Amino acid sequence: MPDKAAMTPAFRAAIFTICSNNYVPAARTFFESARRHHPDADLFLCLADRVIDMPGLYDPGWTIIPAEALDIPDFRSFAFRYDIMELNTAVKPFMFRRLLDGLGYDAALYFDPDIEIFRPLDDIFGRLRDGASFVLTPHLCAPNEAEAEPNDLTIMRAGIYNLGFLGVARGTESRPIIDWWARRLRFLCISAQEQGIFVDQKFMDLVPGFAPNAHINNDTTLNVAYWNLQQRDLRQDGKNWTVDGQPLGFFHYSGFDPRRPDRLSKYDTAFASRMPEAMRLLTSGYAARLLANGHGSVPAGLYAYGRFASGTAIHHLVRQMFREWHKAWPDDPFETYEAFLHQPWPGASRAAPSRIVTNIMKFMHGRFPSFANRLDLAQAAHVQELADWFVMHAAHELRLDLPLIEPEAARMGLFQAPARLLPPAAASEAEVTVVGYLRTASGVGEVGRQTLQTLAAGGLRVEGCDVALNVAAQRNDESCAALLRENGAAPVQIFNVNADQLGLVTRHMRDRLRPDALRINIPFWELSRFPAEWLPQLNEMDEIWAPSRFIQTALAGRLDKPAIYMPVAVEVGEAPRLPRARFGLPDGRFLFFFSFDFLSFMERKNPRAVIEAFRQAFPRIGQAGLVLKCMNGALAPDRFEAFAAEIDGHPDIFLIDATLDRADTLGLIAATDAVVSLHRSEGLGLLIAEAMLLGKPVIATGYSASREFLGPSTGYPVDYALVALQPGDYPFAEGQLWAEPDVSHAAWLMRRLCDDPTRSAPLVAHAAQHLRKNHSRAHIAGLQAARLRQLASWSLGA
Repeated sequence: MPDKAAMTPAFRAAIFTICSNNYVPAARTFFESARRHHPDADLFLCLADRVIDMPGLYDPGWTIIPAEALDIPDFRSFAFRYDIMELNTAVKPFMFRRLLDGLGYDAALYFDPDIEIFRPLDDIFGRLRDGASFVLTPHLCAPNEAEAEPNDLTIMRAGIYNLGFLGVARGTESRPIIDWWARRLRFLCISAQEQGIFVDQKFMDLVPGFAPNAHINNDTTLNVAYWNLQQRDLRQDGKNWTVDGQPLGFFHYSGFDPRRPDRLSKYDTAFASRMPEAMRLLTSGYAARLLANGHGSVPAGLYAYGRFASGTAIHHLVRQMFREWHKAWPDDPFETYEAFLHQPWPGASRAAPSRIVTNIMKFMHGRFPSFANRLDLAQAAHVQELADWFVMHAAHELRLDLPLIEPEAARMGLFQAPARLLPPAAASEAEVTVVGYLRTASGVGEVGRQTLQTLAAGGLRVEGCDVALNVAAQRNDESCAALLRENGAAPVQIFNVNADQLGLVTRHMRDRLRPDALRINIPFWELSRFPAEWLPQLNEMDEIWAPSRFIQTALAGRLDKPAIYMPVAVEVGEAPRLPRARFGLPDGRFLFFFSFDFLSFMERKNPRAVIEAFRQAFPRIGQAGLVLKCMNGALAPDRFEAFAAEIDGHPDIFLIDATLDRADTLGLIAATDAVVSLHRSEGLGLLIAEAMLLGKPVIATGYSASREFLGPSTGYPVDYALVALQPGDYPFAEGQLWAEPDVSHAAWLMRRLCDDPTRSAPLVAHAAQHLRKNHSRAHIAGLQAARLRQLASWSLGA
């Protein structure tokens, strides 16, 4: 039991940790150990995040103080300046100040959340009670000259004292040092060991020189971790643990992953190949306690300070740019700094209007010697080289989020005219011929029909030429039959055909189409780099209409002709009200919906992740339902049977394999409650858009073209990590990236939406408004007609 004298009523003590929401299960494990050995100490969680509505996440026995409540000057800029690890360390002196000066505690002990206390720490409290201003624990208590890191050279770079623990007593000696530390960490809590800075930690090397009453505790049972275990003898004595023959004080599991309890730390090399038995038993027990407390149940995607207000991820280079360029920012950078990134940097050449240097490009130019030492931004050719590199390579080489690149890609397509002029049209002829899979039940077929109907709605004389070449899907859609013709005589031809088939289709249709027509292609592609093998087919066209910013960016800088953004119209009309029983679905159950095609690549559509998220979200039978609408299972029987076996007759998962007509498809979506799409990449995301127009909340991966519909104000974007494709994942996979959605984040969103469906009402309304404003047939018809008029004016001007 702890020594009560160490914490008498006259000596008020606090124990606290700092973490973001995803680390709260580790904090819970830490607090359990602290409460066990120090029941009289008050426990505080400084939350470097925002409190979220997740029942059972926080313990009423803790006092939670959000970081934004710590009186940190200009907190929004402070939070924007740092990544999640840096922010968690930067708030530390401010929390000490709140506990000691604001709340009047006599002493406060800080512990990282990945620590467990194994015995009362009365010796530490006693030191602080008896006059010590600080209690510090060194990383090492003896030299370590081993080759394997960490060794004494490693520690010299990182800091003498490990700031996973710090004890501070209130008093005239500690107060000015805490204030100095807070001032430094407002702007300098970064990992820059080459500059002598390692987040909050290296500053503490100076404290023993500043504070005569600072105490350096060399007890080898304290702050035991991977960096000093080569020098300490950890043993198990019955149910207790000892270090160097004395009871273990506290163990620091820095870098430990409970899913790999056989590895001490991801940073460790000394024990990477072999863990002593005592160490293995210790880490296995800790892993079990972490998992029991919900490790992994709070997704990292919930972090409040990881994205701009638009939903764009804040890249570490953007935070670095903000730190280095802006000591102060006039308003909330989460709201306004994204626009600043895209503004032209005034010092660069503007000779070529399609290529400029933006502020973010200028920062990167200065950060990378290969650019800074070679490219003179006063020269137009060097500006073009930098802009082309940024658009074509920054997403892959730097993992820069695509919204930070797409505006520059759009600029490249605005200032080019087609090489050929628009031929004249006779008064009786159609003005535009749309070539596509206009009777085929497929996504590209639907887009072709939308293009044809949209041009007609814009007042143009249009005709459609149906393509059946290499089509395996059903061809039973007659919604555009009145506009279909055998031959096309219009002076403009729009090919709703993907690049892989474009050459075949143009040759196949040669005798049916006007030979001197200006040819436009609307290509679809689902990855962020357009295959080089297909570019020659596109270069045979006169102009490219990219149906999404994502596709435009995939093409930018790779063609010698315009690649402009021309969104497609998305309209659903009034969906029929069909009973669930028509599809074999239960009433009185919240149903999630997803659809895919067995003739497409399931790895991209990723239905298995939807199933996994559903199982995580609803482990008990009858909580909710998942409707998986697929088609063409009969044409891929092996894959269909394997997929059905994975569902294994789950009573809440309903697999519907059928090719439905348009009305039934929309009616089925309308009969469900929400759509979830954990795709790895989308060239458009038609299901997401249609669901929004039908008034359904959408949970979907926050990556690729679907972001044009889905954002924080219109739905529920799922966090993701960019990963390299493996051979066989998709055509032209080499060198490509796509998103791996965070299944736990999707599960959290699904559970939250099911628990309170009314919470989505504002998002649903805004989503439908956004679609009707930016993707209605009338709006897109206006954009298409304006571009065709522009092409005609260039021809007249010639």
